[in-house]
Amino acid sequence: MEKWAIELGEHEISFLPSNSVKGQVLADFLVELPFDMIKQCETPVTRRDTDEFWDLYTDGASSKEGAGIGLLLVSPSGEEITYAIRLKFAASNNEAEYEALLVSLRLAKSIDIQQLTAYVDSQLVASQLNGSFEARDTSMKKYLELAKLLVKNFVAFKIKQIPRNRNKKADALSKLVSLLYDHFTKKVMVEVLERKSTDEDTLMQQS
Repeated sequence: MEKWAIELGEHEISFLPSNSVKGQVLADFLVELPFDMIKQCETPVTRRDTDEFWDLYTDGASSKEGAGIGLLLVSPSGEEITYAIRLKFAASNNEAEYEALLVSLRLAKSIDIQQLTAYVDSQLVASQLNGSFEARDTSMKKYLELAKLLVKNFVAFKIKQIPRNRNKKADALSKLVSLLYDHFTKKVMVEVLERKSTDEDTLMQQS
């Protein structure tokens, strides 16, 4: 848990106690199926600057403990929508990567985004959607077909593969809900220490 607290703290992602309104919204979000949640969730960011592109960062992770996805939508003015979603079904890494993209596309459509650039660290997802890789597996064919269908909802859409170190927020969230879901949906506090505990000023405050 300490490892994830440090990594998430670096990106200014904070988890509030369950008695907080925002914390409850996040908890409710995690236990719902992605599509149902998106229809019910009230997002604090609405579409503006219709002639500008929004940026989308997604990541999916699969482990023995389960699978999860993380997504980050960034408006042209810099406002952010960040979600972490636990998958209630078994999924491979590639399937989780596609689920992350599909949920994000539905969310973007629900708030009437017109132009979108998606950034993923999955070469398979980016290459299949760009047409440079062929989907041969039955599961991947279904995911690709649905992704192409959802992409048609946008006036303009681009997808780009990026290194994992440029996708840290989505990556951290997807791994957190895939590995530590039981802890994540309970009371998880993340704080930031401004100084070392051994610094002179800190010691004086504690005395």
